[in-house]
Amino acid sequence: MNPQTQSNQLDRELKSTARRLFVFTGTWVASTALLTFGPRMWWEYDVLTTVLVIALNLLAGAMMLFAFFRHLKSMDELQRQTHLEAMALTLGITMIFTVVYGSLPTVQLLEDAHPTNILFVIGITYILAVARIWMNRTSE
Repeated sequence: MNPQTQSNQLDRELKSTARRLFVFTGTWVASTALLTFGPRMWWEYDVLTTVLVIALNLLAGAMMLFAFFRHLKSMDELQRQTHLEAMALTLGITMIFTVVYGSLPTVQLLEDAHPTNILFVIGITYILAVARIWMNRTSE
């Protein structure tokens, strides 16, 4: 197989896995919204419905995770290394932020800490880390 054909095949595979990741991430976000707002707004805290939606959310999360792994495998070595380094940086920053954020109510600087706020830190850190690492690598 010539290098151009191989490159086109890798690009097609990367686009395909990116689409799947987008779909499963959207599904997980939608099921999370349903789990968050559904009991109060639509089914008046019916236990069976809530448990089914929790199961749906867990399934959607697992599908998203598998789609991410498949997407990561479809990347070339440089892309994969960039994402792995960004994930390591995100993990470290999230751990430090979580400890500080979790202690704010204890030291009475915040009335209540909401664990879901940490998702914003994770998302923003990961996106910025990927962008910065990629720009550093490709500008050399």
